Amino acid sequence: MPFTFGKQEHLKSEKSISLLINKGFSYIIFPLKIHWMLVPKSQNVTIKCAFGVPKKKFKKAVTRNYIRRIMREVYRTNKEILINTLNEKGLKMQFILTYIGDDIPAFQQIESKIILTLHHLIKLHETSMTI
Repeated sequence: MPFTFGKQEHLKSEKSISLLINKGFSYIIFPLKIHWMLVPKSQNVTIKCAFGVPKKKFKKAVTRNYIRRIMREVYRTNKEILINTLNEKGLKMQFILTYIGDDIPAFQQIESKIILTLHHLIKLHETSMTI
């Protein structure tokens, strides 16, 4: 599987994002908050995701973009953990990862937390969540 994060994997629709935040599930593995939801099988890709950094905590766009870049890169290189499990079950998912910490993170910190978050999503899905 190639380590890509193409346009078709980006969660961009305002309607989808608001539905995800209002009706989806969420949890926090500090400094990340994840909103997630399983979606109907009509979607053409297994996972759609978005990354957010609040403007209220990080005023400079340079800083917000830097944190988002780190999050996207870590996700891009580790997403097969989640994709393989979803493909086995024939499920599709959307999620938003939001950085809620107060300081600029190190790459290793974000990497460990995103990997932990992906494993936690798999565990949650296997225990009780189905469509």
